[in-house]
Formats: sequence, structure tokens, C-alpha cells
Amino acid sequence: MQVTSKQLKSLEVVLDKVFAKIGMDVEFTKHFKQRINDPRNKEQITVKELAILFKKEYIRWGKKIAQMGPDAEAVMKDLSSDINVPFKLEWNNQTKELELVAKTIMRKKNFSTPNKQYKVESFKSFMEK
Repeated sequence: MQVTSKQLKSLEVVLDKVFAKIGMDVEFTKHFKQRINDPRNKEQITVKELAILFKKEYIRWGKKIAQMGPDAEAVMKDLSSDINVPFKLEWNNQTKELELVAKTIMRKKNFSTPNKQYKVESFKSFMEK
């Protein structure tokens, strides 16, 4: 079942509350919203998978990502689901917050990029660290 704009907006509200603890706001681009339902993902990416990815990233890498500062670019990479989320950080002068802008999303094994990658694994191996 495809992810709706309403579902993404609801997730964004929850992620904003969590990431606010490290001075960040989460935004999904129009391209991200289109790409989440793209058939090239082979298997539909779910809101639950996306929420888990952001949770693992926040716990494992949240502070490091926040320290990258404005104009930085990197990729969140979930090794257990093969979901990759390239993002950029932008300073919002109105809110005085750093925005984590999720530019796109794809399910792809061995995704490569010249940008820094923040890799997370399955929850089982994740909790053992």
C-alpha cells in the first residue's frame, strides 16, 4: 500500500518533536514524497520502516549529524532494510533551527555516494552495541 502525504506529514510531526531535542527540524521534499512510492524500490517502503530508520539514526548518529552544521550533505543508510535517505542540512533563519531535509529515498543494496554515510543495522545488532 502506498504511503500518503497525510502519513508522511504525521510522521514529520513526530520526528520534529524527537529531533528538536538536538536542535533540528525534519523536512521531506516533494521529490522524497514521490520517490517513496516509486516501483524501482522493488518492495514498497512503509511508514513504519521510515520511522524505524529515523529512530535508529537519531539514537546512533543524531548528535554527530547535528554537529555537521548548515550546508552539509550525507546519507542515512539502513543496512537491514537497504533504505537510503540522502539529506542536506539547512539553517532556517525564521525558526533558528537546523533543518534536516530528506531529499529522496530509495531501497537499494550497495548504494554508493561520495557523501558521508551514517549506517545503522537491524535493531537486534543495534541494541547489542
